[in-house]
Amino acid sequence: MLHKGHVMLDETQVVLNYGNRYGLLGSNGSGKSTFLRLLGARCVPIPSSIDVFHLKEEVEASDTSALEAVMSVDAERAKLEADADMLNNMMGTDDDGNANGSADDENMDEQQRNEQIMDLLNIIYERLDDMDSSTAEVRARKILKGLGFTHAMQAKATKDFSGGWRMRVALARALFISPVCLLLDEPTNHLDMEAVLWLEDYLSKWNRILLCISHSQDFLNNVCSHMIHLSPKKKLVYYDGNYDQFVKTKTEKEVNQLKQYKWEQDQIKSMKEYIARFGHGTAKNVRQAQSKEKVLEKMVRAGLTDKPVEDKKFNFAFPNPGHLPPPVLAFQNVHFGYPKCEKLYDGISFGVDLDSRVALVGANGCGKTTLVKLIAGELTPTDGDIRPHMHLKMSRFTQHFVDVLDLTKTPLEYFQSLYPDEARDELRKYLGRFGVSGKMQVQVMNELSDGQKARVVLSKMGKEAPHILLLDEPTNHLDMESIDSLAEAIQKFTGGVILVSHDMRLISQVAKEIWVCENKTINIYKGDINKFKMEMRLQLGIGDKPAELKGDSSVAREGGGGEKEKTNKAAATEKKVRKDIGGISVAKSAPPTAPAPQATVSKSKPEQSNGGGDAWSDDEESSTVPPPAPQPAANGGACPETGKVEWRLCGLCNKRHP
Repeated sequence: MLHKGHVMLDETQVVLNYGNRYGLLGSNGSGKSTFLRLLGARCVPIPSSIDVFHLKEEVEASDTSALEAVMSVDAERAKLEADADMLNNMMGTDDDGNANGSADDENMDEQQRNEQIMDLLNIIYERLDDMDSSTAEVRARKILKGLGFTHAMQAKATKDFSGGWRMRVALARALFISPVCLLLDEPTNHLDMEAVLWLEDYLSKWNRILLCISHSQDFLNNVCSHMIHLSPKKKLVYYDGNYDQFVKTKTEKEVNQLKQYKWEQDQIKSMKEYIARFGHGTAKNVRQAQSKEKVLEKMVRAGLTDKPVEDKKFNFAFPNPGHLPPPVLAFQNVHFGYPKCEKLYDGISFGVDLDSRVALVGANGCGKTTLVKLIAGELTPTDGDIRPHMHLKMSRFTQHFVDVLDLTKTPLEYFQSLYPDEARDELRKYLGRFGVSGKMQVQVMNELSDGQKARVVLSKMGKEAPHILLLDEPTNHLDMESIDSLAEAIQKFTGGVILVSHDMRLISQVAKEIWVCENKTINIYKGDINKFKMEMRLQLGIGDKPAELKGDSSVAREGGGGEKEKTNKAAATEKKVRKDIGGISVAKSAPPTAPAPQATVSKSKPEQSNGGGDAWSDDEESSTVPPPAPQPAANGGACPETGKVEWRLCGLCNKRHP
């Protein structure tokens, strides 16, 4: 896979198994988002029967209400009905279109073929049942409510929403459609903490294919059953289990790989020394030297172990701003509300000093970002008094951080324009501490990933040497290594910090106080962020019982549960059906000649990979594949005159039968 002349993926495979939830990991700029766009555009061979939905943009601003925008899935319904008609027409006909088959059909027995078609028809009709209009509105409202939409907001036109809220509508629509393969790129970026918890719970029960990019460890731990690592060698490496299991497995693998690498290098060094010393000695020594040469050549042909590549470590740092006597910043009976809108704050009073470490939490729209703007002096209170220290310097990271950059320049040129008196080499060293190094320094910022741009903004904030850092969702686009470096830099920072974030791990690392913005005031929460999260989960009715960790092959290991055997049998049946019926195939495609990777999308359980560990499964038994349809009659349940099957809804089992 090539992007703007750079190799993103090189001779790798994409294997996505039905029923698995994958988290895609990799450093900023490695090509994760580009890879998702490639899959969403079907630039790799994906069977036409696999519907892929890539959430990449917000819904269009129009007079359509949020609820109507979510429920507009007529295109998929029409496709499913057309597939059902096609399969019904195939019943009782052979490959050449002759009615009632052929006696000397060499490819497939007619009865077996009809059984397989009926299995697939049962799957399609169950999907159509899921999209039944009688339950569509209820399901759509439930999803919108979980994402923070009140009943009144659901009836509001999409043109009246901000971009962030329209992105939520797009996310709700993706969940409502429930495609076979759902691709999500940082789905939590526009959500508050309450909506993130709801989305975690919803996606943890996703029983199709999910591939998402996220840099929230909590989210990956609670949602994903497998991890895919886009390694520095441009390969996709697969791991079983959630993020914590990925870290454990990857660490163990690298330790063993390093031991093997050192052993091989020692063997090579020893053999080369022996050959150099005795290769021209006595006949016996020469024979031994030649033998060692053959062993060495055999080792090289078999492939030597590569030295493990360590993850890049950054050295984010915010300089000591110096001492300011308290109070550094004081709010006294402050009131604020936007024109023609209800007040957001009504008589709030608090103080911020250089030892403050505050995390602001609350629902979207409660005024967290507005409070940060009031602190920064970008907004003026409608009543009350805000008194900053006369020497106070503040630096703010906004959700629209790109606006402060000149995207037509390179990071180095941008810093040279800000600090013309500093030496070029010093600026390069400084940028390198924030992970902006090498070619990235001389690359136009418009071509950088969002995470790389965020690191440029953070390096600019460090250069400003502020007394107080105002951070509004700083982790939205940063990779794991950058988030850890940011947390370490904040811990060492001697000034004050006001943080708005839904990344609970970052909050737990840096925040000393949690301020809850609600009911037009600010309350100090008594407890840590983990306690706050558990209370919020209980309020949402999610509960606090974690999912049980099980391996991918746990079904086989358990040895003979009836329901487990049915699930495996159903999965095998559906896999065989999709392979055998013409036009709906998931057979492994040949690698394309272009640098694009090979894609295989199947519905079978994968083998254990990379010595992987465990996969998530819920406590309740959930079969990802519907059970096989009832066995047909000898004639396949087809009408003797037309050769077609009439499906009717059974009043006893509420399923369609011929």
